[in-house]
Amino acid sequence: MKLLVISDTHRYISNAVSLIEEHKPDVIVHLGDVAEDCDELRYIYPMKRIICVLGNNDYFNKSYPLEVVCELGGKKFFMCHGHKYNVKYGLFAMMKRARELEADVVLFGHTHKSMCEKDGTILVMNPGSIRTYGIIEIDNNGNINAYTDEA
Repeated sequence: MKLLVISDTHRYISNAVSLIEEHKPDVIVHLGDVAEDCDELRYIYPMKRIICVLGNNDYFNKSYPLEVVCELGGKKFFMCHGHKYNVKYGLFAMMKRARELEADVVLFGHTHKSMCEKDGTILVMNPGSIRTYGIIEIDNNGNINAYTDEA
């Protein structure tokens, strides 16, 4: 299973479209700011599974949840934009929640700074914004290969 992880597209989805065409992901994850971009991606790719959460700039949008907890490729994912957990000042609160949920993977945005690292046994990824993205591949044995890159 291959996931394309994006965030903070702020009404600029041409890079997202290019990345979808290039990487052919099974699942697209958009971590907020701006949720209407998810609507547009759903229109362009009606057969793709697209998971979207709301960000701090999605004030009036009620189309998507603030957080998603789901299983993909046999791994438990916790997805949020990160603003609710004040991630610009540290990851402690978000990681506390991830541990409560027993998540294997945490995906968040908001800071516009890409990162991909392990916190104990939990993979933590922020794809950055507009010109950066993340890829997560989960093989049939549950092994995860993950990285962030520039578009």
